[in-house]
Amino acid sequence: MTGKQRILTALQRETPDCVPTFEWFIDAAVTRALVGTTEPVAAAHELDLDAINVRADYQKHFLDSSTFVDEWGVKRMLTGDCVPHVLESPIKDIACHRDYRFPDAAAPHRFETLDRALKLVDGRRAIIWNLRDGFSDMRDLLGYEEAMMQMLLEPEHYAALLDRVVDYNLALARIGVERFGVEVVATTDDVANAKGLLMSPASYFDVIAPAFRKVIGGYRSLGCHVIKHCDGDVRPLLDFWVESGISCLDPIDPAAGLHMPTMKEQYGDRICLKGNIDCAGVLQSGTVAEVETAVRDLLRGCGRSGIILSSSNSIHRGVKPENYMAMVQVLRREGRDAARKSVESAHADVTS
Repeated sequence: MTGKQRILTALQRETPDCVPTFEWFIDAAVTRALVGTTEPVAAAHELDLDAINVRADYQKHFLDSSTFVDEWGVKRMLTGDCVPHVLESPIKDIACHRDYRFPDAAAPHRFETLDRALKLVDGRRAIIWNLRDGFSDMRDLLGYEEAMMQMLLEPEHYAALLDRVVDYNLALARIGVERFGVEVVATTDDVANAKGLLMSPASYFDVIAPAFRKVIGGYRSLGCHVIKHCDGDVRPLLDFWVESGISCLDPIDPAAGLHMPTMKEQYGDRICLKGNIDCAGVLQSGTVAEVETAVRDLLRGCGRSGIILSSSNSIHRGVKPENYMAMVQVLRREGRDAARKSVESAHADVTS
């Protein structure tokens, strides 16, 4: 099987020749150490991952060596980690959000990385078109504190802006599907932490849930599988997310007390699961042998159908390069051995 075939097979909750793997981000220091490049698409390709995560491209106007303003009007600061820190947001008064103009979804440069990744992998790996399902765009446009406050203070304006956010992401998805043949969309909007939801369940279901249902339904109507990422304890929302049409949940956060074999038992007949080798634990501070044991334990507990094995969030700068490589290598070895044993067993049944 190709990497793309493995990913699609897993998302359909079937059994590939080997459990697939990919990451949302791999820190440049890790990829430099392992494959000698810091360019994310090339690095994922050189690491022979089954999929490559790609986001839309937005031009940056640098104010100094570490600070820039992007096309959204968001002022950000490079931190040395994968995701820049938001310093200032463009919408100062949510009641005037209609005055704000979104970047052009159809701008040709928006899809440069997507196009390059597709040409590089030539159908051998899945391309994951990483968009949003709402809250993260609201956080960036309003600022984190304001995004939380305005949900309570101005729910009508909040819902109206959120609906514009959803329409924008659906426009990106439609172009990705129609022009580039995208088959898998991911949304990486966090609405929880290890202690629970960032807002009350009532606020989520009153204000955010309708937009979530709309955007996931829109992605599915375009023919895409949808991988939903959210850190933390997402159990109050999980049934709703599944009913809304997600194909896969990531990362089954161990920091929130979520156990992947237990989640597989509870939800494995409805969705694929992605995760959950601990990137704040064994991948960061463990030994190679401990990483290998963690991978084997996860496979033993979850089986090989309907799962995508990965870190519990991303391969950040604190992850030991040798530990990440061990995770990928033992996964490949275990997968090949399992496939070989399956073929031998089937052959024995036929000839006996």
